[in-house]
Amino acid sequence: MNLFEYFFTNKAYLPADLPGRLFSPLHIAVMIILTVAVPLVAFLLRKMDKKKMKILFIVLWAVMVVAEGAKITWESLTNPNGFEVTGILPLYICSIFMYVMPFAIWGVEKSISRRTACAFLCTLNLIGGFINFIYPSNVLSSYSVISFAGLHTLFYHATMVFVALLMLFSKYYDYKNIKDGFLAVIPLLIVSIPANVINFVYNCSYMFFRGGFPFSLISDHLPEWLWIIILYLAYALIPFLFYLPYYIYKKTKKESEFDKSTNKILKIIKSEI
Repeated sequence: MNLFEYFFTNKAYLPADLPGRLFSPLHIAVMIILTVAVPLVAFLLRKMDKKKMKILFIVLWAVMVVAEGAKITWESLTNPNGFEVTGILPLYICSIFMYVMPFAIWGVEKSISRRTACAFLCTLNLIGGFINFIYPSNVLSSYSVISFAGLHTLFYHATMVFVALLMLFSKYYDYKNIKDGFLAVIPLLIVSIPANVINFVYNCSYMFFRGGFPFSLISDHLPEWLWIIILYLAYALIPFLFYLPYYIYKKTKKESEFDKSTNKILKIIKSEI
């Protein structure tokens, strides 16, 4: 089958036996390549001049914004149902990448706006990107890897991961301030407001607030209000998993230095006695 024949074909018209979908050999090969190549390239570019790095961030952000607009336009024009509010709006967790990047790029160093943006990018954004290397179910359950929609989602999430890792490898941002864990969830909280409005008006599930696999295994057995509270708590706690290791290390080191100082004082006292 010639996949390029269906490159711009909407999912409504694709054949059932289309190769290159979720967990096909082609998807697995691309998944492995991205998982290895993206961190490697980010690591190799870690010593890039900060001005050049910002230019790279600007280019990647602009390309992804244009690509997202192109995808929404293309899918709306080719879909027999036209513009579908229930799944096409950029109200996913991964969509937040586009909204926070300007603050991470042009924000004043150590300002709340830049720290908030970078904290989100290097925690929730990083997880979301890696998950979509492995399980881009929203797209590859319908489209092939060799398609406009398939390549868009792979490059979009690869960019998310690349930007976050380059920030970390280059020390553009780090996990040294555990208070940034609170900041990391702010962009998600803001975008969750329109997401939940759309969810309840149009009966959809942006950001998984109304379930969806794999969360349906839990959400289907809980009252809707309780699931929303649990999910908000989960989103709020996840960023701290990134900050805790350094925080624990720093606390342990301080206690060790305190013990050394105490032992020196005790030795001095004993020698004088």
